[in-house]
Amino acid sequence: MPHVDVTPVIFRTDGEEVTAIFPCEPGDRYGYTMLCYAKKGQHSTCGVEWARSREHRPATPDEYAELRRELESAPYNYRLKVYRRMQGWMENVRRANARR
Repeated sequence: MPHVDVTPVIFRTDGEEVTAIFPCEPGDRYGYTMLCYAKKGQHSTCGVEWARSREHRPATPDEYAELRRELESAPYNYRLKVYRRMQGWMENVRRANARR
């Protein structure tokens, strides 16, 4: 499991826009959804089904570089650890974070 000050992120793309998915950050009070971020829509929430949808694929480092720079700089200042896909432990962490 990552260190507490590191935020796991998964970058996905539909070929036009890259979305950063934060699989450990609850988007609702139960942890059924997770936070995500895209340049167009800014912060939002998404479900696991959307994140795993065949309409999206893992973004390449070149595709997500600009968005990653944005998220790691002010005002967000995330310290990101990039994962290619959802890991089983991420849902447990998200649900635990929602209960806090």
